Amino acid sequence: MAEAKVAATLGPMMESSDATARLEPLDDRLRVEVRSGSGALLVVHDLALGPSCDDLAAAAAVVIATAVGSAPETGGLPLVAPVPIPLPLPRRSPPVLTRQASPLWLEVGASVGIEAALPRPGGGGFLWLSIGPSPQRSQLGSRFGLLFRLGGTSLKQLALGQGLADWTRLELSLGPRLRLSRGLLLCDLFLALTPALVLASGRELPQTFSSTGFDLGLGGGGKLGARIGSLFPFVAVSATGYVTDQALRVLGLAETTRLPPYSVQVSLGLSWHPLP
Repeated sequence: MAEAKVAATLGPMMESSDATARLEPLDDRLRVEVRSGSGALLVVHDLALGPSCDDLAAAAAVVIATAVGSAPETGGLPLVAPVPIPLPLPRRSPPVLTRQASPLWLEVGASVGIEAALPRPGGGGFLWLSIGPSPQRSQLGSRFGLLFRLGGTSLKQLALGQGLADWTRLELSLGPRLRLSRGLLLCDLFLALTPALVLASGRELPQTFSSTGFDLGLGGGGKLGARIGSLFPFVAVSATGYVTDQALRVLGLAETTRLPPYSVQVSLGLSWHPLP
């Protein structure tokens, strides 16, 4: 390949010259040695290995052509300056665009479950929202966050003196949460302040009424599940105690019946975190 490059560079001078060239590969370079027909040394030049054989052959051809063209007829040693060999710059890889991690960890989900009550439990559903620092920004801080839950269960029965009452609570719970993890397993422990809307109505009475009230509860619970990509299937247990006394009374009777001052709920759900 170098011979072809030299022939293209010298043209007719190649046939009239009796010089010989020797290419010797070394560790990280190629040595080019040119001697005249009488054996006199014309040039010795070391070339750095380039990115391709074609570029290296072209550089060697330039060295040989320069030595042959500048050699005197007597075959003496010419004064040949080092030949600058332009080598192509290595290609730069295009910059890799990385998606910036969000400073917040957002997780939304839903669950269905039951609330323990006599004579039969109530079934219902809940929406969950969890907000906290992103694990990519803070491993320690990401354990702490805020948890919101909204939902309620179906009407439950309560016996009155001469009939029945249907009642339920619609709850909004919010409070701090602590996240513990081991491998793919996740456990959220939370405390919650729970304001609730109380709905009650009479049944099997000569005349029935419906009423609404407000309740305030304090409680907590936990969520246990496994992380599967961006999904988090879980089972949740929560317990709440209410501080407001909710009494039901039948008109004309002195007795009153109180709503249970607590609730225990178990649910199965699935959460998803849309932020990276």
